Amino acid sequence: MFLYLLVVLIAAEVPAAAFAQFAERGEYVELAKGTKLCSNVILEQSKGVLDPGKVFWRVTSKARANGTQSVATFVLETTYDRKSGETSLKESRYDEDYAMLFKRDPEHKGMLLMVSPQDGRVEAIVEVCEKKPRKPVRAPKGG
Repeated sequence: MFLYLLVVLIAAEVPAAAFAQFAERGEYVELAKGTKLCSNVILEQSKGVLDPGKVFWRVTSKARANGTQSVATFVLETTYDRKSGETSLKESRYDEDYAMLFKRDPEHKGMLLMVSPQDGRVEAIVEVCEKKPRKPVRAPKGG
């Protein structure tokens, strides 16, 4: 009976644990190291931000005893190669890591607040970035 109960508990928790990128820690949430956070484009555009998709954050540490986690800011820069005529996107690190607390946003479902541990000010409203599907590989033209 114990073994059956154990198997049922594991089966019920595995799907949730496999996809969870953050865990509840009282008032705050803990994000998995490496989690990429993006601004919600619609929310940011409604505030007047011109190009909100160019900035994102990456969690670079596990939660510390005080609940803070290190976060790095990145900017997507478009580069143009004159020789090939190709345009590409490059991730550039914007600043040094800094400490943040994460909290669920009560006004926007699925969104998180990045809170300054120094003064409790909301620094950004973010969400876990969607993983974009890979572009299909096309067969070379020939014949």
